[in-house]
Amino acid sequence: MDTILSTILKEKAELLADGHSVAYHWLPPHAYVSRAVQLMHDAGVGCVLVIADQRLAGMFGERDLLRAYLRLGSALGDTALAQVMTPQPYTVPPAMTVEQALVQCTDRRIRHLPVVDAGRLLGLVSIGDLVRFVVKDKERTIAHLIDYIHGP
Repeated sequence: MDTILSTILKEKAELLADGHSVAYHWLPPHAYVSRAVQLMHDAGVGCVLVIADQRLAGMFGERDLLRAYLRLGSALGDTALAQVMTPQPYTVPPAMTVEQALVQCTDRRIRHLPVVDAGRLLGLVSIGDLVRFVVKDKERTIAHLIDYIHGP
């Protein structure tokens, strides 16, 4: 599959324009973990990006939350994201293919890929976005094959 991640980001932007909530969510490094957890819960997402000076500084996800809870316990809520986030998360270019991105998610055991071009954050794709795209692509292929078999 030669589809690149910029295509996925365009589709997500179109969904956003249609009123669907698919934008990535972010907070500054000084925001408290309690705020990040509330945002993740309210938005139904598994991570928030941590943005400082208009740059991706880190990511805070469910695994980060679990690790930090084991380390800090009940003090976690009043802890700044900068202290518990994943700093310098693995990023991917917009020209990476969906297949390559799925391989990276699998090999690295991660579920979220920030898409960055020349240091500029373009968006975020999740493994769910990638799988959804693959399924839609396979459904289109099947429909084309059925049309071909049955003719006009």
